[in-house]
Amino acid sequence: MDLAGKMLIVDYALSWPAIVEGIAYYFARCGCAVHYRPFYPNLVRADLEEYAVIALLAGRTPAFPSGRMGLAEVEAAVEFVTAGGRLLLGPNLDGGEGGTERRLFNRLLRELGIAITIEDVQVVDPENGYMGSLDRRPFYQPVAGHPTAAGVAARLVLDRATPLRVGAGADVLLTTFATARPHGRMPVIAAGRAGAGLVLVAGRHLLNATGLPQRISAEPLLEPDWLEATVPFLQAVARYVIDYRPAAPWRPCQPGPVGAVAEPGADAAPGGPEPARDASEEADAARARPALLDRAPAGCRTVVLEPPAGTPFDFDRGLAAAYERLPDERRYGWIRREGIRACWGSTVDWGEACRTQEEVARIGRALAGCGVNLFWGISNCQAVARAGYTAAEREQVLTRWRWTAAALAGTGVKWYPTLDYRYFRDERSRCAGAQGQVLAAPSPLDLEFWRQSWREPLLAIAEFSRQCPCIGGVAIDMELYAHPPAYNYYMGYGFEDACFEFALERLASAAGGGLLAAGRGLPLAERYDWLRVNGLLAGYFGVLSAEVERICREIAAAIWEVNPDLLIASYIFTTPCNWFDLGVYRGFSSPARPLLLMTFNLRSGRLLEHLRRARVFAFHAMVAMLGQIAPGEHETVFAHAFRLGHGYWLNNINALVDATPNSCESPACQGLEPAAAIAAIGAASRRTGPGRPAPGVGPRAAG
Repeated sequence: MDLAGKMLIVDYALSWPAIVEGIAYYFARCGCAVHYRPFYPNLVRADLEEYAVIALLAGRTPAFPSGRMGLAEVEAAVEFVTAGGRLLLGPNLDGGEGGTERRLFNRLLRELGIAITIEDVQVVDPENGYMGSLDRRPFYQPVAGHPTAAGVAARLVLDRATPLRVGAGADVLLTTFATARPHGRMPVIAAGRAGAGLVLVAGRHLLNATGLPQRISAEPLLEPDWLEATVPFLQAVARYVIDYRPAAPWRPCQPGPVGAVAEPGADAAPGGPEPARDASEEADAARARPALLDRAPAGCRTVVLEPPAGTPFDFDRGLAAAYERLPDERRYGWIRREGIRACWGSTVDWGEACRTQEEVARIGRALAGCGVNLFWGISNCQAVARAGYTAAEREQVLTRWRWTAAALAGTGVKWYPTLDYRYFRDERSRCAGAQGQVLAAPSPLDLEFWRQSWREPLLAIAEFSRQCPCIGGVAIDMELYAHPPAYNYYMGYGFEDACFEFALERLASAAGGGLLAAGRGLPLAERYDWLRVNGLLAGYFGVLSAEVERICREIAAAIWEVNPDLLIASYIFTTPCNWFDLGVYRGFSSPARPLLLMTFNLRSGRLLEHLRRARVFAFHAMVAMLGQIAPGEHETVFAHAFRLGHGYWLNNINALVDATPNSCESPACQGLEPAAAIAAIGAASRRTGPGRPAPGVGPRAAG
C-alpha cells in the first residue's frame, strides 16, 4: 500500500462539498490532498490503489432517500484495510437515518475481526452538557494518556453521536462522561487494526463538528467560542490516522469502566441484536449494486477540497464586507445600522389564540416591547390567493391580516407574511426518492403547484402590502411541515416522472440519444442508480436546480413589479445545501437584492462565503430559542449574534405571550412570566447591535 498523502471522502448522503470540507480540513493540514466525488457516492476499484485514506460517511437510508452503501463495498473495504489502507467509518444518527450504513459498517468490522460495534441509540447527558442552538448537547472527554489527548481541553464540544461498544484490541480516543445515557461512560471514537491497515470509527457529525452542519447546528448558544477548543483534538485525530504504521507497537487505550464490551461483529442494538430485516429488505440489498465499477464514470467530477488556510472558521472578511455594502441604503440600510432582530410567530392561526383583534394586538405589543424589527411566521397566504380555499376562508384570514396591520402600525416592526407548507391544499403530485419511495410532498417540478401554491400566494402578499406600509417583505418557510417523512427536499429527492422526464429532455444535448432512450422506461426504483453509474447525476441535479432557479427568479420579478421595495426572507433549519434549496435561493437573491436568511447555524462567515460561491447572496440571522435562554443571558446571546453574523431570530412570540409551559420556545420554561420576559429581551436588544458587543462577552474555556 502506497502511503502517499491522498484521501478520498465518500458521502452516501450526497452532501454538498461545503459540508464535507469540515472533515477534509484536518487531513489537508496534515498534507493530504483530499478528493471528493459529490455525484458518485460509492467506491470504485481504482480507489483501493489510488488512496491511502478513505472516509465512508453514512447516508440517510432507510429513513430518507439518499445514496447508500452496497455489499460489494464491504468486500472492497476489507481488501483495502487488509492491504494497509486507513479507513474512516462515519455513522449517522440512531434509528433509520443512516441505518443502512450502520448495518454494513458493523458487518465490515466483523469481517475484519475488529471488536467495535456501532450502537443504534443516541448519546444524551443531562448533567455534563451545554445548550446548543435547539437543545442540550453532551460534552465529551478525550482519553487521558492517549496521544490525541495531549494539550487538549478536558471537556469538548462536538455534536450528536451514537455510542460504540469495544472489545479487546480496540483503541478508544474519545468517550462520554459517566453521567451520559444509556450506558454511562461510553466510547464514541475508537480504532482497530486489521491486516496492515487501520479503521477509525467516529460519527460523521463528530468529525464535522467545526464545519458547516448537515443537520441542526451543535454550536454552543452561550459560548460559541468553546468550539475552538475542539480544533486541536480533531487535528490530533487526523494526525493519528495519517501517522499510523503497521510496524509500530499497538498499545490500545481503554479507559474503564466503559459500556458493554463488544466482540468482533456483535449486534448493534443497545439491549440485544438488531431486528432481522424482512425478505423485501434482503432482496433489495441483494440487487443493490452487485459489483464495483473499475473506475468512476466518465464525466463524474472529482473535487479537490481546499479548506481555509487558517482556522476552520476563517473566511474573507474584506470580501464579505464588500458584499454587505452592495445593497442600497434605502432598502437594506436598516440591517447595517440595527441588525436583524426578527421573531417568528402567528397572528393568523395559533390554536385557540389569535381569535380576536385584542389577542392580535397583544402580539403586536409584545413584538414592539422585545425590540423586534422583523416579524415573520404563519400567514396562510394560500387562503388569500384562493389556492384551494373558499371565499369565506379567505375573508377570515384577511380579517386577521388587517388586525395584524393595525397592531403593528407605528411600532417599527416590519411584517413579513410567510409562505408555509402546512397550508398547501389540492396537491396533485408526489415526489419520489432515490430508492423509489413516494413521499407525501409535491413534486418540486410540478409547475401548476408552483403557480397556484407559490406564485399566487406570494403575489397576494405583495398586493396587500400596497395598502399596508408595515409589510416589509415576504418570507418563505422551507421546512416541509405536514409532509412526512420529508423535512425538506434533500439531495435524494426528485426522481418522479415530472423531474425525471424534464431532466432527460434537457440532458439530450449532453448525453447520447440511445442512452437517454434506455432511461425513459425505467421504473422509479432504478432511476437514481442508472443516472449514477452513467455519470449523469451532476447534470441531472444541475438541470433541476436551474429550473427551480428560473421559476423563483420569475416569481421574484413578479413580486417586485407589484411592490419593488419588498425584501425576501427565508427560514431553513440547517445549511442550505440541496439542489432544491440552492435553486430557490439563487432565484430569490442577487448581490444587489440579497435574501434575509434565518437558520439554526450560529456562525455566518464561512456559511455565506460558500453560498456566494454557489451564487446565493444573503444576510444571515441565527436562532435564539426563548425557552433555552435563562434570565440574564439574552444580552450574551444577542451580542454573539451580531459578532458572528447579522442578527438573530426569536422563537417564538406566541409561546412567550401564552407562557406555554415546558416548551423550548417559551421563556416560561426558564421561569420568566410574559411581562418579565418582554422587559428582559427588550433591554438586551437595546444594549446590543452591529459593532456593539455586550461587555464581558468573549471566549471562556469549556473545561
